[in-house]
Amino acid sequence: MKTLYYLCFAMLFFVPTKSFCSSTDDAITTTTTQVQRVRIDVTTTMGFTRHLLLAFTPNNAASDDIDYGYDAINGDNYSNDSSWMVGDQRLVIQGVGAFQNTKAYPIGLFLSNAGDVELTLSALEHFNEPIEVYIYDSLNNTTTSISDSSFIETMPEGDSTNRFYITFTSTITAMVFADSTLSTSETQLETPQINYISSTKNLQINVPNGLDVRDIHLYNILGQKVKQWSNLKSNSSGNYTISLSNMSKGTYLVSFKTKTGKFNKRLIMSK
Repeated sequence: MKTLYYLCFAMLFFVPTKSFCSSTDDAITTTTTQVQRVRIDVTTTMGFTRHLLLAFTPNNAASDDIDYGYDAINGDNYSNDSSWMVGDQRLVIQGVGAFQNTKAYPIGLFLSNAGDVELTLSALEHFNEPIEVYIYDSLNNTTTSISDSSFIETMPEGDSTNRFYITFTSTITAMVFADSTLSTSETQLETPQINYISSTKNLQINVPNGLDVRDIHLYNILGQKVKQWSNLKSNSSGNYTISLSNMSKGTYLVSFKTKTGKFNKRLIMSK
């Protein structure tokens, strides 16, 4: 049994067989007898880089769940790290089925220090046709291509397990999330709206009904916490208003939690 485990695990790295192209439908870009690999580098706030591998197996030999012999658990306990997420399980190698350009795979961030996080596409292997690789940000409901440049986001300390996804289409409504805890409709309905009103220097947060905002933190561009507000009360419409009149010009990150998760937004104060 142990021999079988290592044999399957090695398939994610070495399968020197002949490949061919097929255009069966829009969701499947290429068909191949080789393991296709997407290598992602995640540089955390302290400058350390985690190498992640997403491997597409021919004939759907693996699935989006945990597959013995195809997935590698992240057994490290670093204070700043990143992993593929399958439920609550952290992986450094995730073996899945055949490539589909509508699938979206969550990347978890575990940060003890606030600051910039960089996600980079380091390599594509055994794709017979060109593909695009994107970061989907479920907080801002945006997709950003990383095929030619890195994605950089200022993050607060803490865990973020269902915000960022690797995907292969820019069309959000076409995505099929490997993490069943999130859907596009949930993102649209349960994501708070965060706005900075420059004329009044007020920060306004509007949350859906039933979501209470916990402590609100404000970080500067260096990742240092400069303000914190606790025990806030919203008005009848679920709006929170915070004065930033004493803050100097600059770029900040506002961060807070509700019962559905953690939310962040970058603010630029130019006055």
